Amino acid sequence: MSDLEFMEVRVSRKLLLVLTIVGLIFLMAGLDIGYFHKVFDSDFGQDKVIVKWAFLFVAVILGGTIFVNCLIYFFVPPLMLKVTKDKIIFGTGMRYVPFEIPAKYFETIEAFTKESDLEVDGKKAIVDGGATIHLKNDPAIPSQKTTSMGIGYYNYVLTIGSRYSDISGKEMVEKVKAVLGKK
Repeated sequence: MSDLEFMEVRVSRKLLLVLTIVGLIFLMAGLDIGYFHKVFDSDFGQDKVIVKWAFLFVAVILGGTIFVNCLIYFFVPPLMLKVTKDKIIFGTGMRYVPFEIPAKYFETIEAFTKESDLEVDGKKAIVDGGATIHLKNDPAIPSQKTTSMGIGYYNYVLTIGSRYSDISGKEMVEKVKAVLGKK
């Protein structure tokens, strides 16, 4: 298939690498406190044993889950959005389960900007926010869905955040318009 027959947006590997490292840090801290005692000695947390074991549970189980999940996603990034001539597919639920909407419900797509979360010299920059796809208000399709990280679908508007995606909002707009033959 050529580039004009479909376009895909996947979760950014940079973001997945950061989340993998965060999960690994929690996992290693939990394992060290509970078993290895290389950084924290064995007396750490003995005065509040319940708090220590609660932290161990959270650090090892949740940190390990985040680490393993994001490591797998790093090698095979989940699909956030796929547009073909016939369908618009986006990730829903906690695991980016694909949900399809026929492309005939497509109305417009536009890139948007947002204010940066970081402040430099008391000023916030305007950065790429992502893209929004507006669909027809039709009872044949749902008006909202529970979506995955970086995706929003509410009131027939599908939003893909560029912070989470591997391409910018402007690129999404250009590629979607090319695939669907819109100007």
